[in-house]
Amino acid sequence: MTTILLAIDTDVERAKEQVESVTTLPLMREDTRLIIYHVFRADGEGADARNLRSVSTAIEKLEDAGFEVEVRQSSGDVVRGILDEAERIDADIISLAGRKRSPTKKALFGSVSQDVLLKSERAVLFETTTN
Repeated sequence: MTTILLAIDTDVERAKEQVESVTTLPLMREDTRLIIYHVFRADGEGADARNLRSVSTAIEKLEDAGFEVEVRQSSGDVVRGILDEAERIDADIISLAGRKRSPTKKALFGSVSQDVLLKSERAVLFETTTN
C-alpha cells in the first residue's frame, strides 16, 4: 500500500495541478491511499476542509481518476501540521504545490513548501505553478 498525503491549500488552480501530478504517477488505484490534508492557519473550530473549493475540486478529480480519498484537517502551524500528519499516517510521499517566487519574496515571506522540503525525511512531490 502506498500512502500519499496531499497538502492542499486554498488555491484551486494549484490544487488541480497538484492532483494532475499525482494521477500521472504509475499507481495501482486499489493499492493507493490518498489523504487530502488542509491546515487552517487560525482556529479551525467549526471549519470543514471539504467546503473549500480547492479541496472539493481535488476530491472530485481524484475520485474521477478512480481513487478513494480521505480528507483530514487541522489548524495552527502549517509546516508542523503537514509533517506531523505525514508521520501519523506513515506517508510514503508528501504532495505539495507552490508558486514560483523570487528569492526576495521567499526571504521576506517564507515558504511552507520550502520548509517541508527541508525538514521532511519523506519523499516530497512538488508541483510548481506560476500563479
